[in-house]
Order: sequence, then C-alpha cells, then structure tokens
Amino acid sequence: MTGVVVTRLTPPGTGAIAVIEARGPWAWEVARQCFHPYGQPLPEQPTIHRFWVGTLAGDEVVLAATATDRVEIHCHGGHRIVQRIMDQFLNTCPHSSLASEMDDPNLCLYRLQQAPTLRTASILLDQWHGALAEELRRIRATLETNPEQTVSALKRLAEWGQRVGRHLVEPWQVVIAGPPNAGKSSLVNALIGYQRMVVSEVPGTTRDAVSIRTAFDGWPVELFDTAGLRDASGLEAAGIEQTRQRLQHADAIVWVTDATSSEALEPDLETVAAVPPLVGEWIWVRNKVDLLTASPPLGPAPSIDLSAKTGQNIAELIHAIVTRLVPAPPPPGGAVPYTPRLIEYISLADKALRENRHEQAKELLDEAYQLDQLSRTTARVLG
Repeated sequence: MTGVVVTRLTPPGTGAIAVIEARGPWAWEVARQCFHPYGQPLPEQPTIHRFWVGTLAGDEVVLAATATDRVEIHCHGGHRIVQRIMDQFLNTCPHSSLASEMDDPNLCLYRLQQAPTLRTASILLDQWHGALAEELRRIRATLETNPEQTVSALKRLAEWGQRVGRHLVEPWQVVIAGPPNAGKSSLVNALIGYQRMVVSEVPGTTRDAVSIRTAFDGWPVELFDTAGLRDASGLEAAGIEQTRQRLQHADAIVWVTDATSSEALEPDLETVAAVPPLVGEWIWVRNKVDLLTASPPLGPAPSIDLSAKTGQNIAELIHAIVTRLVPAPPPPGGAVPYTPRLIEYISLADKALRENRHEQAKELLDEAYQLDQLSRTTARVLG
C-alpha cells in the first residue's frame, strides 16, 4: 500500500481535542485496519460525511470519512495520544509520509493550524479540501466561453479575499475612540464580557492604546481601548498621538461619546485625517444612557445609544461591528483566497477582467491556481 499522507490539522501542543487527517488512495483501507468501531465493522467503501465512534491506538476516537480518499480522526489533544495515533497509521501503511507542522504562512496547513476561531478554521478547512481550487477552475473555464458571465463571480471572489481572507488568522482591528471620560474602557469590558480595562471617572486614565483579542459571531477581532482625544501635554499627549497612529491601521472605528454631556464631541479634523479612506463610515455610539432621565438629543450622525454599565444595546453594537467588517460573508463551503499572494493574484485578475484584458486575467488565474495547489500539497516527509 502507498500514498497515505498523515497530517495534524489542529495546532501543535496540548489541547482538549486534536484532529488528524489521513489522505491518499489507501486512507480508508488503513483506517479499517487501525480503527475498531463500537458495533458493526467499517464498510468496505467509505460513506462520505458519516461518523463512527470506536478506538484507535488504545484511545477512544471519532472517525469521519470526509472524501473517498480522506479520513479524519478526532481524538484527545494530548501529545502522546496524537503521536500514537499518527504512528499507528504510518506503521500500518508502508511508504506513508508525515506532513510536518510547517512554519510557512503561505501554506494552507500552517494557516489552518493558526486559525483563532472555529468559523475561520472551517473556512480554511474548506480551502484545504479544494474549495478555492474548484472555484478557480470553474471561473477559468467560464472565462474561455463567456467572459461577461465571469465578471461577477471573480469580483465576488476578490472581495471575499480582501474582506475575509486577510483575517482568517490575523484579527480585524477595531479602535474604540472618543473624548475623555466617555466610557471607552467600560465599553471594551462590556464587549468582551469581563473586567479587562482599568476604569475610572477621572479623565485621562487610559494613557495609551491597550488591546484585547476576542471574537464576534466567530470572526476574530482585536479591540483597542485608546486615550481620550483632547488637547493635552506630557504623557497624556503621547498617548493621544498613539491613538491617532492606531486609527491609521483600523478596520473599523467606534466613536464613543457621553450621552449626558452637552458639549460638541465630534472628532476634530486631525483625527479624521488620520483615518484611511477604506474604513468608510464610523460607528457612532452614545454611552451612559442609563444616567439619562429623558431621551438624548439627536447626535451628529445615526448612533447606537447604549450603556456599558447595564449592557443595554451591547448586542446591537456587536452586530453593527460585524456588519461593518463582513457585510456579505461567504456561504458554507465557499471559496475564499486565504494568503496575501492569492488575494493579490485574484484581485489583479479581477481588475484585468473588468478592463477587458482577458489574456492577462487568464494568466493570473492560472498563477493563483498553481499557487493554491502548491500551498495545499507541499509537505516535508520525515523519517
């Protein structure tokens, strides 16, 4: 028997659950020899998307057939158990190989291992199983016969690369900004669900940009609690400058004001100038509505009235942030460009097609397809 490659899909290290994949023409036959199900023996041919519970290498596991030539083993995440299971596959099938945990961020396996949430890991797993390759083949074939029909599909693929593909491993950066004492730190604590930021009624308590990573609706987000923007000197002025620098790299900005204040609290021109055009419209928030005895007056823009203290409308703000970051998420099993180079090639192909440079678009799509193939199949054989 030949042609079985064993891969650990989950990150290296100890965890509650680990996922191991065996792929190749003999993967199912090796699974039948190694795995001992509870109940009836495994069938001679795999039933795709079916699960079996049993033991492998002396430990209880769940076996899944994900394709005719691929199986997954879900097991306890302890290092020794994972190693025993992988060794069992390798020793059962001569000439099998082990795909190492690679440190190249351009490889699909590396990005899958580093995925911070289940949602982004699922998207990367779809690409590992060929979702992007299949879509690139389809677009390339359609481009030969009907270029006009290809425009919308390629545009959508490029947008998913820019919107989602760039953040399957690295989180979106959401900056919480506004004047002093508006309750920005309290709002960050409310968004993440626990006391992380220092809170005080004294203006200027937050002196620099403090970050915390979380997830909204399965999308990884890094929240930045920033110094209140006002005229200041010394250490506070340095913190305000850090805030403006952080705004330059923001994917979304939540501008927080105090609903009980009668002052004009819109961002100044210097702050607005620091924000890149791609951020688009800001999310306007008026905090501390729990302290009001009447409805707050209308602000400078449509805003979310909330209370970081009571949690009122926090869910509405989270929904607004998610909608701003991912207005149209890809469907389950959808193709998403997942590395910077793939995103670049597909974006350039989209631009070339819209400018009627069809031959250049074909070349770029072919480059992207080859790059995806290389990203998914590159493995170092050990031992």
